[in-house]
Amino acid sequence: MNQPELPAPFADLAHLAAEPTIEQAQALGRALNAVPALQAWLRQQRELTVRALLDGPYTKEDLAPRLEVSPQRVADIASGHGRTKAKRNASA
Repeated sequence: MNQPELPAPFADLAHLAAEPTIEQAQALGRALNAVPALQAWLRQQRELTVRALLDGPYTKEDLAPRLEVSPQRVADIASGHGRTKAKRNASA
């Protein structure tokens, strides 16, 4: 079976692809269970970073192409609005 490549930002987790052991299975399970907390932390850090950039020398029009999103999405990120919440609320 072809294994997907580990995304570069998570290279420190490569040791979890070692020889199969019970400890490895436990560590992988813990890592998977922690994904929602990781996503929340990443979103918060992105919000703080984008907000700081907008408070500095950049406009949402400057940042949009560099972040590969629209200027409105830059504003949404900086204000803490997440697409997943909007999608979840719309489907409820």
